[in-house]
Amino acid sequence: MRKKKRKMKRKMKRRTINWTDCLLILLVLLVALIAILPLVSVFINSLADPRAGNLIGGGAAKIIFKPYPITYRQYYIALLENRETTMYFANTLRIVAPILLFGTLFAIPSGYAFAKFDFPFKKVLFFVYVLVMLLPVQINVVGTYIFFRNIDLVERYAGVILPGIFSSFGAFLIYQFMKSIPDETMESARLDGADEAKILFQIVIPQVKAGIASMLVLILIDSWNMVEMPMAILRDEWLYPMSIMLRYMAMTEPRIVFACVIIFSIPLLLIFLIAQDNLTEGIARSAVIK
Repeated sequence: MRKKKRKMKRKMKRRTINWTDCLLILLVLLVALIAILPLVSVFINSLADPRAGNLIGGGAAKIIFKPYPITYRQYYIALLENRETTMYFANTLRIVAPILLFGTLFAIPSGYAFAKFDFPFKKVLFFVYVLVMLLPVQINVVGTYIFFRNIDLVERYAGVILPGIFSSFGAFLIYQFMKSIPDETMESARLDGADEAKILFQIVIPQVKAGIASMLVLILIDSWNMVEMPMAILRDEWLYPMSIMLRYMAMTEPRIVFACVIIFSIPLLLIFLIAQDNLTEGIARSAVIK
């Protein structure tokens, strides 16, 4: 009888766990569906003919429930006919590319120094790093604008790029990963005659690839969607990145705004799909280290 009761209890536990898993899966799917609906709606509207008039509203119903001529004319106009949109995309690349390149070159040695070296005022400096990272964006924008105005960097891309390059977030994230590398490994390399550059590039960096990939993806997302800093530093509309101009295109270019949103989102989606495993591992390891 006892054995039968134990078996029954085990079966009940299994059934309860299975039902719980099903409910969690349904909940996650529901949240994912709600999160992706705006992008699906924009994509559906981007396939509508811009010559049809008002594109906003009823786009999904027209395409899904009624015979509707799906067209790629919005994409054709945005990519080939409208020079302004290509200019705004180019402006975005002019800002994002230097931030990714030089920001990585700055974050890796900075994180390495904080994680593996002792120097005067290290704790104070690291505290300032973390404090700057936690401050609201608006506070940083005001201080940065005042500083760059005094050194004549307003109305220049350098005023937008430099704060992104020297952002404390990348160095902090790399620090979290490098801190977990055993010091004994590095001491052994030093005893074998390796200098610090060789230790960094041949021993440390290969062990924190997931962290570097995570940092690149997160910095890319932040700089790609940047709004506050370009609006504060750049006054000329022709210098704005697409992240700002999408706000105004609903009024100035309503016939191609949906296609521009999709085109603007594609690079981020591709980067996320390519670096998904490294990003997941990096965030998980960072959470464990913290």
